[in-house]
Amino acid sequence: MWTMFVDGIAALLNQLAAWLDGSYGLAVIALALAVRLAMLPMTLQAAEQGWRRQRKLAALKPQLERLRERHAKDPAAHAAAMQSLYREHGIASGLGSGLLTALVQAPMSAGIYAAIRQGVASVGSFLWIPKLARPDLWLALLVAALGMVAMLFNPMLPEQARTLLHWLPVAISFLMVWHVAAGLGLYWLGSGSVTVLQNLLLRQRVRSLSA
Repeated sequence: MWTMFVDGIAALLNQLAAWLDGSYGLAVIALALAVRLAMLPMTLQAAEQGWRRQRKLAALKPQLERLRERHAKDPAAHAAAMQSLYREHGIASGLGSGLLTALVQAPMSAGIYAAIRQGVASVGSFLWIPKLARPDLWLALLVAALGMVAMLFNPMLPEQARTLLHWLPVAISFLMVWHVAAGLGLYWLGSGSVTVLQNLLLRQRVRSLSA
């Protein structure tokens, strides 16, 4: 079943490349954009729900602190009191649509990566990249730059809260793309551009809700 899924994606990539003047690199980017744009309503809704939950938790911070102090010696009572407070204010567990989005994206991404890994061995160059089967430093830097832009536009991360720890995913994405085939890096690039779009749309939505 998994092999059929990967082979189907590989065939789709080959067909896209044929339509795009034989460019496998463009085919990978087109596939990444198509998949992420198709999932954009779901991922945007999950991000908005996360922002709403974050705001509610921030408003409840004083009450949460009092509960922590009151039940300092009884973790079970503390947990029960927190859950009761969350239910009272309509705060979900934080999984919900976010977990559903992750469950949908994970196998899709794994299948696409496997298909690209199969395909790049037999294809050549793309733009400045001499061989899509090998890593490319400039592509890794471009993916990291997109990650930084997405982070800057993320309304769920206030500027004062941006510590080195929050920039860690950007560094990890750079290191990963720098050590995998450039064909896979192009998928990251296409996907990252939609993440920037998502954060811009979420930023606009947050401003309208806060006005």
